Amino acid sequence: MATAKKYDLEVHFLSLELAPALKPAKNENRLVGIDLVCPRPTVARKSSERVIALTDGVFAPPSPAWTESILFKETVNGRFGLAVTISEALSDATSEAFFRTGATALLKLFSGFAGAAMNVPELDDLAEVPFSALSKILSKDRQAATVVTGCADFPADASFPARTIVEVPLIAAHDLFRAVPRTTKGGELTTRRKILSKGEPAGVCRLALEAL
Repeated sequence: MATAKKYDLEVHFLSLELAPALKPAKNENRLVGIDLVCPRPTVARKSSERVIALTDGVFAPPSPAWTESILFKETVNGRFGLAVTISEALSDATSEAFFRTGATALLKLFSGFAGAAMNVPELDDLAEVPFSALSKILSKDRQAATVVTGCADFPADASFPARTIVEVPLIAAHDLFRAVPRTTKGGELTTRRKILSKGEPAGVCRLALEAL
């Protein structure tokens, strides 16, 4: 039986690479959610959300500052996990609204709104804001659907004495399609072409973990 260890853990977001089938013809923004699941018995999860700009399906800043990459500095006690969620491509207006307002201010706003208007518990540390709820604030006419997910589990005796790079495999959250324009005698039509089936590999998210 593994012995539970208690220590302070830093988690950093390093890079994200989508599968070739998901790589767009142009640059795009996506909403990324990364959850630290059950770091200790009294905390169910801590969440971090941010919009990232992908170039050819890749987000990989060369050497981000500590403040740009840090996700969590949290006490861990026993088993824990990391869960990743990636949204569909965001519209320009949605991305601009998020950047302009700022993630922190936006999540604080939603925390108060959710507790008062939606009859849900107050959110802790700007945490646990689902993509659908966040996108309703950003854009009233469309939700930012989750299309890619991934997770990594760590045992009770997990140890990170040095900076450790963790690759979280990503999979399609459901069957994914792409709109394909087609010219016919009757004019131009748009059809859907399946690019990934539910559960198929969809890329990789790289995180860095280090015990303090």
